[in-house]
Amino acid sequence: MATTTIHDAVSRRNPTRLPIPQTVRGRYRTIKTGLAVALLTFYFAVPWLRWDRGPLLPDQAVLFDLPGRRLFIFGLEFWPQDLPIAVGALILAAFGLFGATTLAGRVWCGFACPQTVWTDLFFTVERYSERVFGKGSVSSQIAKPVVQIALAVLTAFGFAAFFNDAPSLPLELAGGTAPAGAYISIGVLTLTTWLFAAYAKERVCLHMCPWPRFQAALLDKDSLVVTYQQWRGEPRGKKKVPLRSGLTDLTALARQASEFESTRGDCIDCLRCVNVCPTGVDIREGLQMGCIGCGLCIDACDEVMTKIERPTGLIRFDVEGSETAGSFHGPKIRVVRPKIVAYAVLCLGAFAAIVFGTLNMKSVLVDIEPQRGQPFVQLSDGSVRNDFSFRLAHRLGSLHGVSIHVEGLPGATLRFAESTKSAETVAIAMPESRRVTDRLFVTAVPGKAPAGRESVRLVVSDSESGETLGEVETYFWGPAR
Repeated sequence: MATTTIHDAVSRRNPTRLPIPQTVRGRYRTIKTGLAVALLTFYFAVPWLRWDRGPLLPDQAVLFDLPGRRLFIFGLEFWPQDLPIAVGALILAAFGLFGATTLAGRVWCGFACPQTVWTDLFFTVERYSERVFGKGSVSSQIAKPVVQIALAVLTAFGFAAFFNDAPSLPLELAGGTAPAGAYISIGVLTLTTWLFAAYAKERVCLHMCPWPRFQAALLDKDSLVVTYQQWRGEPRGKKKVPLRSGLTDLTALARQASEFESTRGDCIDCLRCVNVCPTGVDIREGLQMGCIGCGLCIDACDEVMTKIERPTGLIRFDVEGSETAGSFHGPKIRVVRPKIVAYAVLCLGAFAAIVFGTLNMKSVLVDIEPQRGQPFVQLSDGSVRNDFSFRLAHRLGSLHGVSIHVEGLPGATLRFAESTKSAETVAIAMPESRRVTDRLFVTAVPGKAPAGRESVRLVVSDSESGETLGEVETYFWGPAR
C-alpha cells in the first residue's frame, strides 16, 4: 500500500508570472468578455451614429465641438455655461464607483477599466499569434506588434472621431486637411495605447494607478473580494496525496481516506489560479493590492475542482475573513448598510441635479457687459451713449433673426457697431453658427439720461413670432447732476 508523508502535502511551488496569462473558461470570463465587447463596440461605433439636427448643424450623434465650444449628445446641446451639469455627472460617476467598490471590491478595475479592457484585447492578439504562427516563431514576433500597433491606431482614431466628423475624418487625414489637433491626438494616443496595453500591461495597475491605494479606505467587513478559502485548501499537496480528515466526508473519496495518511487540503498547488491572473497575483497568499477582482482565478480553480471531483468555491467572491470561516456556502451579502445607503443617496441627488439642470437649460443665452474705459459718452446734441459688449447664442431648432430693445430707459435707441442706423428696436439676422458677438451702442435722448447709474433691462425676442427669448439686467450711466 502506498504511503505519503506530510512533506509531500505541504511542499509548495514558487509561482512565476507567465508573459501571457493562460486562457480560462467560466462565468466570470464570460462576463468579462461580454462587457469588453460591449464597451469596445460602444467606443468605436458611437461616433458613426447620425442624428438629424437640421441643415446647419452637425449630424453626428455624439460630438465634442471644441471650436464651437459645445457638446452634442443626440438631441441635447451643452455649452460651457452648463458646466454644473458636467460636475453633477462627475459626482454621480465618482460616488457610483465608490459604492461599487464598497459593495464588490475592484469590479471596475477587473471588468470595465480601459486599461484592463485594452490589455485583455492585446493579450488575445498575442495568444492568437502564437497559436497561428507558433510560440516564439519569427512570424509570431512580427505579427504581434504589427496587429497591436494597428489596434492602437484604431483606438486613437476612435478617440479623434468624437471630436471630428467621423465619416469625413479618414479622407481629411489622408489628404492633410484635418485639424492639427487630430494628427497630434492620434499620434499621442497611438503611442500611449501601445505602451500601456502592449508593454506596460499590469505595471500600470501595480505601480502607476493610484486607485488600488484608495480602495482600502472604501472597503469594509462586508465588501465582496476575491478570497482563497484557506481553511479548506491548506495544506497544499499533489492530487495523489489523500485529503485530510474533515474534508473527506463530502465526496466518494471518503471511502479511501481511511487507507492513507490524510494530510492534504483541497488545493493541489497546480498554479492555475496564478497562471490565468492578468497581474500575476497568487490569491492564496491573501488579498493583495495587485488583485483587480476580475474573477478569472475563480473560474480556473472551479475548473480544476470539477476535474478532481471536489466542490467548487475554493476561490470565490466572499467577505474578508471568510478564509478561516470553515463554510462551503457562499456569503450572505448585506447590501443595505450605512456606506451603501449614503452613496446611493448621493448618487440619487447628483442624478436629480443632472435631470433638473438638463430640463431647465436656457435655449437662448444673452450676455451684455459694459465696455472698459469711461462709462458714458455725452454727444454734441446732448444725448448720452453707453457702449456694451453684446453676445447672443441659441440652441433652438430654427431662429432666423432676433429683435432687441431696452426697458427702463424711455426713448433710448440702439445701434450695432457695424450699422449706421439707430432705432428703439433693432433687428439682427442669426448666422449659421447660431452665435452673435458685436459691440452695442445704447443712447439716451437729451434730457432723459439718468443722473449716475440706473438699472435697465435688455430684452431679446424672436423677430418673426415676437416671443421673448431672453432678458438681461445691466446698468446705464449718465452724468451726475
